[in-house]
Amino acid sequence: MIDSIRGRTNTFFTLVGQSRAEVAVVDGPNGQYVRTHADGKWNDNLLALPECVS
Repeated sequence: MIDSIRGRTNTFFTLVGQSRAEVAVVDGPNGQYVRTHADGKWNDNLLALPECVS
């Protein structure tokens, strides 16, 4: 996913109700990770999403 975002081959987002948040790559102290960005702010709302079950 990180390579795909960095390579601009795909984009990802979350959609909860009418609220859309883009998923982007962040360079953190322990390496790269994905995080959402909405309304001009970096958010941790990925952690608030329900877990996917198959």
